[in-house]
Amino acid sequence: MPVSERFARLCSAVFHPLLIPTLGIFVLFQINSHLSFTVSQDARRFIMLIIFMNTAIAPVMAVWIMKKTGYVKDFRLTERNERILPLLVTAVLFFMTYYLLRQISLPSLVYFFIMSATLLVMLTLMISFVWKISIHMVSLGGFTGFLIVASLLLRADIAWLIILAFLASGCTGTARLILKTHSPAQVYTGYLTGMLMMLGLYFYFS
Repeated sequence: MPVSERFARLCSAVFHPLLIPTLGIFVLFQINSHLSFTVSQDARRFIMLIIFMNTAIAPVMAVWIMKKTGYVKDFRLTERNERILPLLVTAVLFFMTYYLLRQISLPSLVYFFIMSATLLVMLTLMISFVWKISIHMVSLGGFTGFLIVASLLLRADIAWLIILAFLASGCTGTARLILKTHSPAQVYTGYLTGMLMMLGLYFYFS
């Protein structure tokens, strides 16, 4: 296997869409702001456990069951029509995560991120009925947009984090092209969709 393909597979795994919700909340809790004082360490661990179990572990188990039953051929969901049911199940699990977190008194930015992520999954599901958009890039676009929103709401200087998000997005987009899982249009459209929707929701609700 060429080095470029190994890099592409590693990058795609590290920045897998199902890991982005957990990554987003983890980064949010690391920002030096009032969130550092309003949410205790124990509460942070509990919140991240809920998010990781519901938005990463549960969807993977669902896809594993679908593979065992023959609904999907592989975990990468390379065929557009195979993505419909996994995305639908993921959207339900994301919404359940939002509902569970609403039972706890948390900063509104946490609710905003999870609900926005849920809406992005639903939008990706609708697009997938007619076109194969890059789910990796939708999630990273949403993550980058969320960091911009967080910097505006928290008045925090996290330019370096936003730059890192752009770099990670570029590496992942390149990885998807190297692996030939997406066309350039699917990669660019996915990234812009995620970022613009996240920013659009912020300006709409604000």
